[in-house]
Parts: sequence; structure tokens; C-alpha cells
Amino acid sequence: MATKLDTVLGDYLKEIKKYPLLTAEQERELGGKIRAKFSCEERFANGEIGPEDYERIQRDAAEARDQMAQANLRLVISVAKHFRNRGLPLEDLVNEGNVGLMNAVDRFDPEVGSRFSTYAGYWIDQAIRRAVQNAQQMIHIPSYLMEQISHMRLALRELEEQFDRPPSMDELAQHMDITPRKAKVISQALRACTSRMQGSATAGGENILSEALEDRHTPAPFESIFSESDAEFVASLLDRITEREALVLKLRYGLKDRKGKRMTLKEIGKEVGLTRERVRQIEREAKGKLEEYMKQHI
Repeated sequence: MATKLDTVLGDYLKEIKKYPLLTAEQERELGGKIRAKFSCEERFANGEIGPEDYERIQRDAAEARDQMAQANLRLVISVAKHFRNRGLPLEDLVNEGNVGLMNAVDRFDPEVGSRFSTYAGYWIDQAIRRAVQNAQQMIHIPSYLMEQISHMRLALRELEEQFDRPPSMDELAQHMDITPRKAKVISQALRACTSRMQGSATAGGENILSEALEDRHTPAPFESIFSESDAEFVASLLDRITEREALVLKLRYGLKDRKGKRMTLKEIGKEVGLTRERVRQIEREAKGKLEEYMKQHI
């Protein structure tokens, strides 16, 4: 028998299906109108446009914003479904995802060349993921600290692979470019998160650790919506670094072929004839270049 919530969500799904999906050209056009809003204030103050043009740009931006959001509400549902049974009802997941969608609408730059679904998928995923994390935490951990915890997890994996042993606190601090004291605080928060996840249990006392651990066989929600155009966007990014750097990243993150097999630093070193340490340096340099480019253009 359908519950009231099922009926509400069912009606919501029927309603959002009325909004047509957008083509790449329509996304670029709407994105341009939205971004025009941010410059018209200064243009109006400088006397470059009159009151009528100012009002028209503001009105067009508001209409474009609504249209862009409405056309992607189904994307929010698609991403939200991946987070069911993690402490929040689907209705709340959708609400959080809609917040992420609106952030994406306001930040999207059509000149970069990616499809909006790729860009919005990331923001929707992050908004929902943060809400789920907050719901799971017995003691609330600020979002900025959660980001530092994620960075430390990545640093731990990289250093363990580099040294073939767990790194010391000083080595972690140096790798993350932070003080040992701050590294210790983040490490304590990381342990608290891990303890919370391992201690999670159902109402009947049954451990649900398997739900808390990452499922490496299932792609991340925003990854599952990638299309051919997104692959072209990634390829265009890799064109901005050297051929060797691009090869290292492709092998490291499974971009070399459709199977998506990732290689360790040692395996890549054998493949390209370099030491593991040199491969690690190339990877870091390539990431730095791409990071800088993304900060400037996205």
C-alpha cells in the first residue's frame, strides 16, 4: 500500500516530467543570460546601459535561471536515489540536492565547454553528501573540517603507497602543507568519523558497516551521468598539460581505456620507464596545472 510520502513524491515526479530537457545549445544560451546579470550592475552604474536594458537583463536572467533549474530536477532525483537508506528520507535528499542544483545554476560558465549535467551533478552530489554526513555524525563536524578529513584520507593512501608503511604525523603534515598540530586535530576528527561509522547499527543491533563503507564497484552518482561530451571535455583538459603528464593521469585514474583500470605508481613506473617517485612528482605537477586552470575557468 502506497504511503503518503510515496504519493507526494509520485506527484512531484509527474510534475517535473513536464519540463523538457535542454540541448547543449540551449544550455549555453541560458547560461549566458544568467551570467549577464552579474555584470549588468556595473554596466548600469557606469552608464553603459539604461534602466530599461537593466530591467530586461535582470528579468531574462531570472527566467533563464528558472528554466535551467526546472529542466534538471530529474537529475536531482537520479543522484538522490544513490543515497537512500543512509539516514535521510528521499524527500530530504531531493531538497538538499535542489540546493546544490541552484548553486550550480548560478556558477555555471557556458564558455568552459562542458554540459551542465556534468557540472551540476557534482554540486548536487556534494550537497546531498554533506547532508548525509551531518545526519550520520553523532558529534557535528564542520563542513570545512570534513574537506580536510577527505584530503588527509587521500594523503594517507598516497604516502602509504610511497613508503610501503603508514606515514608519521610529521610526514602527513609536510605532505598536506599544514602544521603538525593541525594534522593531529584532523587525524583525531578522522578517527572520530571512522569510529562513528564502525559503531553504526540498525534498531535491531545489527551492524551496518557495509552501508557506511565506500562501494568501489558502483560509480559515484555524478560519474554515472557522464556522457560522450563530458569525455571530450576531460580530453580537452588533458590537452593543457604535457603528453607524459596526461599519460600518467590516464593510467592513474583509469582513463586509458573503457575498462577503467587504475594503476599504482609502481605499475605506471614500469609502464613508462620511470621510478615510482618520479611518477608521483609528475602526477602532482599535472594535478596542480589542472587545478589552477579549473579555478580560473570553472
